[in-house]
Amino acid sequence: MLKTLIMKYIFALTFLIIAFPVQASVYTWKDPKHDITLTFPDDWMRQAQEGDDMRLHILAPQGQDHAACRVMASNDNRFLYVPPQGAIEVSQFVHDQKSMQGVLANRLRYDNVRLIGYQSIAGLGKGPATIAIGQFAKDWNGKKLSMQSIVFGGYVHGLETIFQCEALTQSWKRWHPLFMNMASSFDFPAKGAIHKHGKYRDFMADGFVYFPMGAGNAQGKARY
Repeated sequence: MLKTLIMKYIFALTFLIIAFPVQASVYTWKDPKHDITLTFPDDWMRQAQEGDDMRLHILAPQGQDHAACRVMASNDNRFLYVPPQGAIEVSQFVHDQKSMQGVLANRLRYDNVRLIGYQSIAGLGKGPATIAIGQFAKDWNGKKLSMQSIVFGGYVHGLETIFQCEALTQSWKRWHPLFMNMASSFDFPAKGAIHKHGKYRDFMADGFVYFPMGAGNAQGKARY
């Protein structure tokens, strides 16, 4: 009887282990310069940063499938004060298709870069962004590896942000879900209030404004 109960317990325990696998631990990184945060598996390896705009470079354990991700950020301050209705247009201007291809071809110096997908309306952190899918050739130990990459390009109040991940083309489907999960964790503090506070007068509805044209014309000339 006791032996039967023990066997049932072992079977039940084995089923629980199979049904509920141990979740991998994660690490939340915070950039000390721009306060950007990103969550990724804690067994990913930090790599050397190349340039001041390269805030984070991580590699999959043992370099599996050459999977890697990068965070780039810089204050270019071209568009510091943009009304909410213009934020998407500014993001699309800063990170158009040519710019996104340049991240891979010029910033990361990959060969034979071509975009196979581009989406002009997306999000990264607390702001709008564009997304590009690119393919390129990577030199490794004298070989040319076929790679695929996803690039998010965001822009908010003068802060340009880029989140880029890559892996071997043949293994892309394996890594894509993790890359998207990382992208969804990308965040930074808001620089402006998301919602309006106080009373805002609609000055655009004021109509005509009269400018004096001389002493003989008390009312003056109407202009918008």
